[in-house]
Amino acid sequence: MQNKPKKHILIIDDDEEIIELLTDFFEGNGFSVGTASNGLEGLDYFNRRLPDLVISDLLMPGEHGLNVVKTIKEKYFIPVIMISSIYKEGQLKNIMEEHFIEAFFEKPLHLDVLLEKVNSILNARPV
Repeated sequence: MQNKPKKHILIIDDDEEIIELLTDFFEGNGFSVGTASNGLEGLDYFNRRLPDLVISDLLMPGEHGLNVVKTIKEKYFIPVIMISSIYKEGQLKNIMEEHFIEAFFEKPLHLDVLLEKVNSILNARPV
């Protein structure tokens, strides 16, 4: 019996503590994780290794998270979850629909709810 490859998540955030928290959490829950500390680095990583899902902050230096999402979604059908401590979900409803963002979470993050959403998205995608 073959082991299924781990689903790969790319985390893009300029807050090193968030990156560390999410990396440890998702690796502890059976995922492989790649990280980037800003939008440009995230796009570079994305172009080298396609993840199964992206979790990205919105407000980052260099490249705004929405620009990262637009670039990703123009080329690929990769699910994206946006996170932010500045923006609120109500402010982003139209933007989320327009750019096909799968979910939005306000910081501080509720990790169990985030994990449930990630599993729901990834299990619904065809293999």
